[in-house]
Amino acid sequence: MTVGMETDELDAFLDRVSPALLGSIGTSFRDGSPHVVPVWYRWNGKEILIWTHEKRDWVRNLSRDPRVAFVVAEAEPPFAAVVMNGRVELTTADDEATALEIRRISSRYLPQAEVEDYLRGWPDLRTIVRIRPDSISAWARGY
Repeated sequence: MTVGMETDELDAFLDRVSPALLGSIGTSFRDGSPHVVPVWYRWNGKEILIWTHEKRDWVRNLSRDPRVAFVVAEAEPPFAAVVMNGRVELTTADDEATALEIRRISSRYLPQAEVEDYLRGWPDLRTIVRIRPDSISAWARGY
């Protein structure tokens, strides 16, 4: 369920590349305390995809409890934002599909000419986090 933006507005906001917006993913530590981390992401029209390492705290939190909150927000007017709540699927693999998704995500944030050099610096990051939203709230102007 999406509230506050039409589907095309939501897609345009989440797909923005000039400049690309950071997402913030919220998980819970074992003791219930919150953990929020900024991340690069890609929206495929139905889910958020994030490239990371399986041993990061927030990924381990999701391995234990797949419930997640995800936010993308502008820091300048008109202060549009999207807030999602849902569940995740974690996949760690060293295959062509994973490599392709890593390139897609990185290409949103880096000039194409820099992507391959950048990826060579992160050879062990082979985990893709897929956020499947149960709810989406969005606004195009203010809060």
